[in-house]
Amino acid sequence: MPWISALVLLPLLGALSMLAVPAGPGGAVQARIHAILAAGGTLVLMAIVVGMFDRDVAGLQFIDHVDWAQEAGLSWDVGVDGISLWLLALTAVMFALAIMAACWRLPERPRAFLAMLLLAEAGLMGLFAAGDLVLFYVFWEAMLIPFYFLIGMWGGEGRARATTRFVIYTMVGSLLMLVSIVATAFVAQDITGNLTFSIRELSGVAFTDTQSTWIFAGFALAFAIKLPLWPFHGWLPDAYRLAPILVTGLLAAVMSKAGVYGFLRIGLPVFPEGADRFAIPIGILAVIGIAYGSLLAWRAPTMRLLVAYSSLAHLGFIILGIVAFDVQATQGAVLQMVNHGIVVAAAFAIVAVINRTAPDDRIDGIGGLADGAPRLAGVFLIVSMASLAIPGSNSFAGEFLILTGVFRQHAWLAVLACAGIVYAAVYMLRLYQSAMNGPRRGGMASKAELRVRDLAVLLPLIAAMLFIALWPKAIVGATTASIERAVAPAQVAADRPEDQIRATVEADPPPEALPLPGDPVPETTTTTPAEPTP
Repeated sequence: MPWISALVLLPLLGALSMLAVPAGPGGAVQARIHAILAAGGTLVLMAIVVGMFDRDVAGLQFIDHVDWAQEAGLSWDVGVDGISLWLLALTAVMFALAIMAACWRLPERPRAFLAMLLLAEAGLMGLFAAGDLVLFYVFWEAMLIPFYFLIGMWGGEGRARATTRFVIYTMVGSLLMLVSIVATAFVAQDITGNLTFSIRELSGVAFTDTQSTWIFAGFALAFAIKLPLWPFHGWLPDAYRLAPILVTGLLAAVMSKAGVYGFLRIGLPVFPEGADRFAIPIGILAVIGIAYGSLLAWRAPTMRLLVAYSSLAHLGFIILGIVAFDVQATQGAVLQMVNHGIVVAAAFAIVAVINRTAPDDRIDGIGGLADGAPRLAGVFLIVSMASLAIPGSNSFAGEFLILTGVFRQHAWLAVLACAGIVYAAVYMLRLYQSAMNGPRRGGMASKAELRVRDLAVLLPLIAAMLFIALWPKAIVGATTASIERAVAPAQVAADRPEDQIRATVEADPPPEALPLPGDPVPETTTTTPAEPTP
């Protein structure tokens, strides 16, 4: 069975099925059923794939490959490895919970809203499963369209400016990526004699240092905008502030991982020389982003902006782990991508609950909620401690692996990044103390107490946090072989010691390959035999 194709296409079919749903109150009920079946079915298929996944295989598994236009190198090519497995699982879980929450309280135009959510899920599933650069680009663009409509049609006042800025930033990144994809294919054809967009076949192509550097720069800018990485985060404040809270949670929990995944899937294995040249500059930007995001979170006037800027800081830690070219740091980065998605989704869910009693969302206008909402206070404390990455929380193992690996390669970057841990304690404790403790301020605390529908969303996230906190190897162990293979080319380019490089890097074409048709004929020197000495 084409498992991965089914994972990608089922949410798409669910979105298209909304066209058959009639308008009116009866249509809203049918729209709920269609959306829950599509998202729930995707989640079940994902659970089956996780159960069948072979943790010892480094390459893609469950590959579905169909040629579209063989002469142009185009194909439907999807699969899953130890890196993409958990991002696909994160996407399936987050969208299932989001659609369940949306079905309880549908906004205006419910059919369109649920269809956009399913289209966004299909785009992200396709992106994380793509084994072809053109397919990667198609899904990269496809996931942006529903988020544009979700913000533009259901966002708050001023959403037109937010969507315009979102589109401008993302389209610039998309254009750079498209140019880089075309350049990659044609430059690789000159080197190997084969026109292909397959990421597997392009990994190991012997690009020159100049080619690798320029093409990597194009991809890196697109990924940095999507993350976002400081200073390419200009679209983030308005989009996170004005989008519906459910959409904001999906932006932070899932869509932000697309840029990080691009660095790991394409940047390091395909353009290792370019990645090596930009590793320190990207690492410096990541550290600045950690400090900048933490400072803005500390001074944020609203809960939503505080969580949004803290997300910017956490993503800085993740990208720092990837550009360290260290297996342990990269394992921590993949683990932290999952952790961040779970924690930030829970944080935005709590913000949505508190908004029932304090719609203006201002931190200084809320206080003393723990007295009337003890269940909320307990869950909020667990989420706050996970955001701080204290020992015993799910985020601790990932952050520890990142900092350990970065310290091994660039101790000064690790030391600077540690400042972000201190700031995290400041802004998260400020938020918790202000909202939960102290004199009562704002609306009635009882309105913010967790209800059954709130617990249905939050308890699975809390259970996932506890599971990862107790057994992080469940995720890390499945990533080892794939990460070693992905990071090895960049480690070779960076002249790392042999004991750190745990995978073989094969050049394409190999050094002993015959010249390609059209290659210049190598000059040969003729040696004249010396005359015998009389």
